[in-house]
Amino acid sequence: MDLNVLRENDIRGRYPNQINENLALRIGKAFGTYALSKKQTKVIVGHDNRVSGKSLHESLIKGLLSTGINVVDIGISTTPVLNFSGRELKIPYGIMITASHNASYDNGFKIFGEDYLHLEQNELQYFYDLLKKGEFITGKGNLKHKDLKKEYIKMLISKAKIDNKLKVVIDTGNGTPSIFIKDIFDNLNIDVTYLHSKSDGTFPVHNPDPNDEENLVWLKEKVLELGADVGLAFDGDGDRVGVLDEKGNMVATDILLGIFAGVIIPNNDNKKIIIDVKCSKALEKEIKRLKGEPLMLKNGSAYIETMVSKTPVLLGGEYSGHVFFLDDFDGYDDGIYAGIRLLNILGTKEKKCSQLYEHIPKYFNTPEIRIEVDDNLKWEIVNKIKDYAISKYKDVTTIDGVRVEYEDGFSLIRGSNTSPQITLRFESRDEKTLDLRKREFLNLLKYYIKN
Repeated sequence: MDLNVLRENDIRGRYPNQINENLALRIGKAFGTYALSKKQTKVIVGHDNRVSGKSLHESLIKGLLSTGINVVDIGISTTPVLNFSGRELKIPYGIMITASHNASYDNGFKIFGEDYLHLEQNELQYFYDLLKKGEFITGKGNLKHKDLKKEYIKMLISKAKIDNKLKVVIDTGNGTPSIFIKDIFDNLNIDVTYLHSKSDGTFPVHNPDPNDEENLVWLKEKVLELGADVGLAFDGDGDRVGVLDEKGNMVATDILLGIFAGVIIPNNDNKKIIIDVKCSKALEKEIKRLKGEPLMLKNGSAYIETMVSKTPVLLGGEYSGHVFFLDDFDGYDDGIYAGIRLLNILGTKEKKCSQLYEHIPKYFNTPEIRIEVDDNLKWEIVNKIKDYAISKYKDVTTIDGVRVEYEDGFSLIRGSNTSPQITLRFESRDEKTLDLRKREFLNLLKYYIKN
C-alpha cells in the first residue's frame, strides 16, 4: 500500500497504481472493524461515475461484509446524495468512492462517521492505523440496496423559491450530477440550457473542477450567447459549485460567500461566518460591513464541515467551491443546493448577478497556482517557506501552510490535502504589487524544489 494515498481528509490517488480493488477490499475490512468498534451495525456506501468506481465499490462492499457489518448500498450517486441518504436512513457511518474534482484516472474514498461528518483527525488516524496493521474483525454482514435519489430530488426542488423566471446555463462536466440534474432544474422556474450533461466518467470534454476557470470556457460562451442570467457548474461528485455572472465573469467562491452572507447575517442572530485561508480580504471586510464575524480556519472541506456543525454557524465555506448552510439545510456541502440558493436571490429580479457583489472591494488576485511536488517532499518545502516568511514578515498565519498578511492582501503557500502539489495564491490592491509577491514566493519555491 502506498501510504501517500492516506491524506489529511480522505484517501485519494491514481488508479490502479495507488488506488485499486485490493486496497478497496482492505479499506472495507478496516472500516467495518472501525465501525463495529464504535458499536455501529450499519454503514452506507456509494460511488461516483468514474470508470473505476464500480469495481472498487464491489471490492469495498466485500471487505465490509467480511467483518460482519451490515451494508446499505446506494450505488452510483453524488456525495450529497450519500449525505442525504445517511441522514434519512439514520446511518451516520459511510464511505463515498470518489476523487471529487480530480482527473478521471484518480479515485479515492471519503470517510464519514459520528454525526454524519467526515472523520476528525484523531479518528481518521485511528482508522488509518487499523488499515495499516491489517488486524480485522471477521463475520458475515448483510447487504441491502437503497435508492433515495427521488427523495433527494424532491427535497432540492422544495428549496427553490424563484419568484421571477431566470435564464440559466448549467455545465455538469459529464460528472455524476449528470444522472439526475435535469430532474431537478427542469422543475424550477427557469429557462435552462445544459452542457456536457451526459454521464461519462472519462470526462471527455473537460475536468469536472468548477474552481478552475479553464473548465468554464464552454459555460461562458453559452451564457454570453444566450444572454443568460447566470451560469452554474458542478464538480465530479456534486458537492462543489462554480458560478459565472451574466457577463461571463467567474464569481469566486469567497465572493459568493459574501453574497450569501448578505442574506443570512441581517436575518439571523448568529452572525459568525466560517471562511478558509484561501479567501480574499474582500470577504472578511464584507462580513464585517454586515456586522458579522469572520472566522478564518485552515483549508479542507472535511474540516470546514465539522467546524460549521460544531461551532456552530449558519454559513461556512472555502475558496475551492464548497459551501455549507445550516439555516435551511443540514450543513453538508451540496453544490446543487448552493446553486439553488443563488437562484433564489436572483429570482427576486432586484439585481443582476454582477450587481450582487459590485459593492464588495475589488482586489487583484491570482487563481490557485498548483505546482507538482512529490508527496514525500512537499511538507518539508512548505516548512522551509514558512520559516522564511516568519523571519521576514510580522503578520504571518500558520494554521495551514503559511499566509503572509498585508494591509492590502496576502501571500498563501500550502501543501495540498488531496494531491501531490503545493498550492499558492496571492492578492493585492494593485497588479504591480501582486506580481512582486507572486514572483517572490514562486522563485523561493522553485529554489527549494531544486535544492
